[in-house]
Amino acid sequence: MNRGLARLLAPLAALSVLSAVVVAAPAGAQAAAAIDPGWASIHVNEVSSDNGSTPVADAIELSNSSGQAVSIAGWLQIDSGAASAAKTFTAYLADGSATSVVPAHGFVYLSSTKGLGSGGDGVKLYLPDGPSGTAGTLVDHVTYTAGQAGDDESNGFGAGALARCPDSTGAFVSVADKSFGASNSSACQHPLKDPTTTVPTLPCEPEAPSGSGSLPATALAPTTWPGSSAVTVADAACAWTTATGPEGRDVSGLVFDPSDPGVLYAVKNKSWVFRLVQRDGLWTPDTSNGWAGGKEIFFPGSSDPATNQPDSEGLTVGPDGALYVTTERNNAANTIPLNSILRIDPTQPGTQLVATAQWDLTADFPELHAGSKTEANLGFEGVTFVPDSYLVDNGFVDASTGRTYDPAAYPKHGSGLYFAALENDGKLYAYALGSDGSAHRVAVVDTGMGHVMDVQYDATTQRIWALCDNTCGVVSTVLKVGSTGAIVPDVAYSRPAGLPDDNLEGFALAPTCVDGTRAVLWSDDGIYGTGAGSAGEGHALYAGRISCDLGLGGQGVPRPPAWVRAAVYVGGDVVSYGRSVFRAQWWTSGEVPGSSAYGSWEEIATTADGTAVWTASRVFTGGDVVAYGGKRYRAMWWTRNQVPTTPWGPWQLVG
Repeated sequence: MNRGLARLLAPLAALSVLSAVVVAAPAGAQAAAAIDPGWASIHVNEVSSDNGSTPVADAIELSNSSGQAVSIAGWLQIDSGAASAAKTFTAYLADGSATSVVPAHGFVYLSSTKGLGSGGDGVKLYLPDGPSGTAGTLVDHVTYTAGQAGDDESNGFGAGALARCPDSTGAFVSVADKSFGASNSSACQHPLKDPTTTVPTLPCEPEAPSGSGSLPATALAPTTWPGSSAVTVADAACAWTTATGPEGRDVSGLVFDPSDPGVLYAVKNKSWVFRLVQRDGLWTPDTSNGWAGGKEIFFPGSSDPATNQPDSEGLTVGPDGALYVTTERNNAANTIPLNSILRIDPTQPGTQLVATAQWDLTADFPELHAGSKTEANLGFEGVTFVPDSYLVDNGFVDASTGRTYDPAAYPKHGSGLYFAALENDGKLYAYALGSDGSAHRVAVVDTGMGHVMDVQYDATTQRIWALCDNTCGVVSTVLKVGSTGAIVPDVAYSRPAGLPDDNLEGFALAPTCVDGTRAVLWSDDGIYGTGAGSAGEGHALYAGRISCDLGLGGQGVPRPPAWVRAAVYVGGDVVSYGRSVFRAQWWTSGEVPGSSAYGSWEEIATTADGTAVWTASRVFTGGDVVAYGGKRYRAMWWTRNQVPTTPWGPWQLVG
């Protein structure tokens, strides 16, 4: 969600990068070496005009963005001169050994065949598909001005090299540290700005956070973050630019793939999903199955970008392996709320994903009015899947019935509920989503924070985590099933000291522990860091650590002893049977609780606020108030097994 005023940044005019384009070799060319069919995966990745041997003078690095090794035998290079002057070169691996092959997802370096000028120059890379093996197809090239690729007396601002950020696909930026023969990922964490131009070197547009505030009085007071205070950037600078989002902002929800902890999914507000894997310590787009540049997502029905793309906010992975994505609007109508949950199959080939199902829940939130862009922008943010096993084991109460949650009551809902986080009020809305398109609201959970941006069920802690961004000072509230069966706040944590107070809209806890801690990730919607020139500027992802053992203690509704057939019970004894609780009215032995509405046992159930829930076997007397069908009724005389809605019966509607 983009809530600040966008900072208008011009493109880096001083740098001109030509993406590799496939061009057929000229007819009749006499190539000196066979052209590797994967040649278009090779990119000029780093350039330094420094004369020192670090590792060679006037160094150039080539990267391979594919999963296959690519031969560069016979290739030619020149600076800003003519192609006719291009010469062959010797390339080296990081260990200094000569090679004519760039490894899969690997790097090689060389020394420019003509030298490179610190006052401004260029690099061009050619295939040997010209006549008699001369320079033919231009593979890639870059130009730079004084000081941008190395020290220059006319403009010395500390640049050691000009590097693509991220590797292979990113734009070139000036960096202090060289990384020839290896990834630019570390160097890219500290991009430099050229003081001679007002044009920023970042090819994306960071945005300062807006709406900063503090927790309301209804929230739990946060304690210190239970882990390291240190936080590092976890992605390359400006890694999330897309065709519909060139500014590179708006990474929102995050979730680890429960079937593969080495995979992280991220969703952008403007209709994109990324599948991420770790390389060199950073989370980068997976390059398999069309994921390299992310995938555009669409509402069901069509892939029309003009009319059918969601303002996507949060995501979770369901038990079926599908992605479930929350929306708050259609991008074509940004003043009209559209709070829905989409089901998306991430295994679809290609670069577009059309949702296979949609649950439109907009009608449940009439307080968000059509025609107001502000209100439309306060809808669903995060979403998480909470398994039935957790809810049942802890005695979770279905607020729509007032009774202990029974998954069998929703036969088409699968194996759990989806909790959607509404930014407007800081509450979580739990739904049973039916495979037939139906949806039933089971509960409303108040985080107490007033606003909420992401939510995650964490199997390790057996808790539900809710995140509020800078609106609350970046606080995580952990929720549990309380003693009455309602889900309630358990503890709250402040952000780690190293995490900026930004529009952090995504949160993900890693499922595995290492040496007593595990990873936690946040996403910054505005890629702002702590301001211009800060280490976090241009970055969306931050990584920290949290203790595996948080000492959270128990949770859930206390259960009375289980009913035993051979036992003897007297009036007032309480037992559990199945998912229900029963109280004996008189001496009994062997009678199954619930087997008769007029037997020895009466079923006892209460709502979260302590109101009795009407059950057929329970005895009520004059003045008793019960909950039934979402309403309250008062008994006018003794009654048992008479439904409160029975005409001329013993019940009076009171609210």
